[in-house]
Amino acid sequence: MLTIIGLSIDQRGLARIGFLLILLPLIAISVVAWFRPRVQTARSLAPMRIALGSQACETVTVERRGGLPLGAARFTDTIPAPLGQSRWSTATIQTPVIPTTRGRFVIGPVMMRTVDPFGMARHHTDLGQVAEVIVTPRIVDLGASGELGGQGFDTRSSAIHAGRRGPDDAMVRDWHTGDSVRRIHWRSTAHRGDLMVRCEEQAWNPSVVIVLDSRARRHAGTGPDASFEWAVNAVASISTRLASDGYVTHVCDSSGTLKGDILDALVDEPLRPDTALTKAIESCQGIDGPAIAILGRLETTDIDPLVDLRRDRVAGLALVLDSDTFTARRFRSPLEQAEEHERAVAELDDAGWAVVPVDSRTSIDSAWQNLLQTARTAAL
Repeated sequence: MLTIIGLSIDQRGLARIGFLLILLPLIAISVVAWFRPRVQTARSLAPMRIALGSQACETVTVERRGGLPLGAARFTDTIPAPLGQSRWSTATIQTPVIPTTRGRFVIGPVMMRTVDPFGMARHHTDLGQVAEVIVTPRIVDLGASGELGGQGFDTRSSAIHAGRRGPDDAMVRDWHTGDSVRRIHWRSTAHRGDLMVRCEEQAWNPSVVIVLDSRARRHAGTGPDASFEWAVNAVASISTRLASDGYVTHVCDSSGTLKGDILDALVDEPLRPDTALTKAIESCQGIDGPAIAILGRLETTDIDPLVDLRRDRVAGLALVLDSDTFTARRFRSPLEQAEEHERAVAELDDAGWAVVPVDSRTSIDSAWQNLLQTARTAAL
């Protein structure tokens, strides 16, 4: 417009200004298009696999390999981190990575934004390199290995199999629902007045079965504070503790037995639409050893499958979550379901399981220690 006005009134100075204003955007675009710096990036993340509650460090190095330093360059990572001035050669950014949710995440790429000296044109470049970080469930230290011994759990101890000795020096213990009638020791039963079953000495079996209740309708809450996340963290912590003590741990959910590294498998563990525990329990029926169950809200129909799982095993231990405490009051189960849950917990206890109720305030460590103590007490 200034150019046209200047020419129409024969004011060449005004026309030159207008012409310059027309050229400036073209010059700016040319600068960011042809004179932007050529850069190379390197990214590292240590460690590549981290647990919830721990911290990793991401290091991104941006090195200029050429190009004229006209204008300014600004770099933005997926974790926002502005960097750079108009003159630079190499820059390094270190960013703490503190996960709040388990899963697999991609960090990057670095985005470079170049601006011409006049601030009129910008160009965005994707520098391409990314890194994957794997966030496993939270691993809680469950204490020294000695705390896992004693009656009620440690299958390396003959006390677990024995319980008591009968009049003919047989190894016997109290009868539990689900025990085979063929194992009843009649002399001890007559002597004590209570049903007693024979429990012969066995070689130590290092296997342990952990059942994870992954039924969506039996859990509540959202995000990292959901009841299912508590259950997943508990399975991860318990399996890690047992593995360090020499046990071979098998984790089962309604999809079957988790394959490969347990922590890696739990990274992607989802809630499932199943309504019964049958599939999860069938997955581990062929595996010997004690059974540990991490359960959500129970119904009375869940008890029979759990009795089947407990049958002929040296121990059955269950952490039963009160899922309603993990969510807001308006989202909690109807009163009838809450009462049925309480009845089911009592039935599970009567069926020979060592049961510890869990709510949103219960730590995994305290729940586990209470469970071991309950199992030891039940075995006396």
